[in-house]
This record gives sequence, C-alpha cells and structure tokens, in this order.
Amino acid sequence: MVDYNPFMDEIIEGDAHPIYKQMRAESPVHYIEEFDAWFLFKFDDIWRSGANFKQLSAAEGTTPGHLLLQDTPPSLSFTQMDPPKHSHYRAAVSSHFKPGAVKKLIEEKIRAHAKEFVDGFIERGEADLVADYALRISVRSASLVGGLPIEEADTMSGWVNELFERRKGHRGMTEEGQQAGKDMFFFFLDYVKKMRKNQDKATGLLHTMLVGEIEGKQMSDFEVASTLSLALVGGTDTFPKALGSTFIRLCQNPDQRAEVAADLSLCQDAFLEALRIDTPTQMLGRTVVADIEYRGHTAKPGQKVMFVFPSGDRDEDEFERPDVYDIKRRPQRIVAFGQGVHMCMGKHVAILEAKIALEEILKRIPNYEVIEDQCERTKTEFVQGPVRLPIRFDPA
Repeated sequence: MVDYNPFMDEIIEGDAHPIYKQMRAESPVHYIEEFDAWFLFKFDDIWRSGANFKQLSAAEGTTPGHLLLQDTPPSLSFTQMDPPKHSHYRAAVSSHFKPGAVKKLIEEKIRAHAKEFVDGFIERGEADLVADYALRISVRSASLVGGLPIEEADTMSGWVNELFERRKGHRGMTEEGQQAGKDMFFFFLDYVKKMRKNQDKATGLLHTMLVGEIEGKQMSDFEVASTLSLALVGGTDTFPKALGSTFIRLCQNPDQRAEVAADLSLCQDAFLEALRIDTPTQMLGRTVVADIEYRGHTAKPGQKVMFVFPSGDRDEDEFERPDVYDIKRRPQRIVAFGQGVHMCMGKHVAILEAKIALEEILKRIPNYEVIEDQCERTKTEFVQGPVRLPIRFDPA
C-alpha cells in the first residue's frame, strides 16, 4: 500500500493520479495520524460528505492550510460558517451567481475582453493561454461579479499567484504568500471603507453587501472584505488552470478539438470534461462534530475529513473509462465544484466564461499547438494545473 501523504513529492511534483487510483483500491478511507485526519478517495464518500453539515463542520476552515497545517488565518466570510447562519449569508448574495444574472452581467463584457486579448497576440503567432488569456479573463469576471476595482486587475492577480506559490521543502503557504494574503485583505478593507461612504458607486456583490442586512444587521467592513477576498481567490485561481487544461486536452485530442471548433455548442462539454479529468483543487475538508462512519472506519469529533476531489472525479465506480477525455461524456455529477451547502457559488460564472473563452480561440485559432516542453504547472498540495501554457499557431 502507498504511504500516502498530501505533501509527498510524488503528489506535488509528479502525476498524482496513479497514487489516487491505488488509494481508491487499497485504502479509500485513509487515516494519517500526523494530521489526525481522514482522507476520502471514493466519489460516493466525497459526494455525501459535501452535503453533511450535521456531522461535518466548516467553522474551523476548509482548506489544507486551515485543517492540516494551521498556517492560514480564519476567514470572516460565510465559507467558515455552518447552517443556519451560513444559509442566511449565502442567500443574501446568491442572486449574483444565478445563471441569468451571470449571463446578463458578464457575457457581453467578457466576450469583448476575450476578443481584445486574442487581437493582442494573433499577429505574433504565439501566446501564453494562461497568462495572456485565461488569467486576464478570470480577474475581469471576478471584478464584474464582485464589484472589485478592475483598474487593479494586475495587482489582484499578483496577490492570488503569490498565495499559491510554494517553495520546495516547505509545507504550505510561504511567508510571501502570507504577506500577499494580508495585503489583499487590507486593500479590500480600505476599499470597503471608501465605498461605504459612496454606496451609490458600488456595484455587484459589494453593493449588495453594503446596502443589505442579514438577520437585521449590516455586514461589518471586515466581513465584507473577507468575502471580497474569497470572491477574488475563488474566481481567479482554479479557473485559469481548468481552462488551461481544456486547451491542453483539446490539443491532445485533435479529432475532438475539430468537432468542438465545428460546433461551438460543445465548448461547455469540453470544459466540464477537462474539469473532471484534471480537477485543479486537490482537496478541501471539514472538522468532525459527531461520529461519522466511512467503510467500517469511524471519524471522531475534532478529527478532520479531507475530500480528495481529483480522485473522486476519476473513480472507476462512478465513471466508465475515467482516465479518458471524452467531450460527449456529460456525467450527471462531478465533485470538482463541491457538493451541498458549500458548493462553489461561482460555478455558473466559470462555465460561462469558459464557454466564451473557448469559442473566441477556436473561432480564430482552431489549430494551435501547445509547446509542451515549455509548459509549467503549479506544484502545491492544494491546487494544481497549468500556470504557463505557451502555444504557437499560424499568425493572422
């Protein structure tokens, strides 16, 4: 049996999927004493746990930094709340994340940005589809939905990148990442204070949080700033990696790419299948508050339970030929967006911006070539995926 640890080099530096496959077969519910934590590798265990807020609590955090290393400060956002309090906060802001609202708010503007970015590199015959394209789209989407200052897009992207930088031999967030998190939070705190005095100029999620009430009270400046930080990180970290993986998978499967290019209605399918097979978030988790059984094991109060999403999304008991990229798969469910009350609120934002981004590339550069030996990916215990994706193509 593999001596699994989420920080082992084979997970962070290499291809984790052979290890995840072995864990599903040999130790699908795996305990690590060092962290007093259980790791779930099977789809069904992860799926039902995501909806179980009675035995599993988010109050102590959900990330590896919160639960395994305790190197991440607590957040005042509703992600670290349980129902019913969580439900009140989520309901207050959820209108911004519904499909119709997302489409109305970002579709026209994000398509214009996508076209602008392609215009900027199409004559060169080369580009980086993460740095030049996916990341720039994602930070603008997050700004539109969140009401964030778009003129600070590059600064905000820099903070997020710094949060997820890792140093070999060092577990978890670096000192530079911790400082970036502080800089981001206090920037938003100052911005919230400024906009509270000018509420008529606030937009999106920020406007709703400033003018609305939850249980008869306004959200504090600290709560609003924490939620804006969450909106930025959630909207700009995993999406570029998932979209980058989509471009890679389509390049590796030219027949499927040609099919999508000929029928752009398949762009959503192409993205969601890449999200399944290359799920960027390695894990999130909860703290046990009441005994819970997993395949003959009992997780006790105070212990942690971690959901290994990429393993679940390639579970042989859930997906036929799980290691094969197939744009026609269209599974009824995947765990990449989470499940239950804490399901990713930005799901519909990600799907729409991916659809637009793929359409604008495939309409104009359908036969791009990924320069694989120059690609780079982030190497962390938390999020993985391409951060540098050079391509070449025939210039316009």
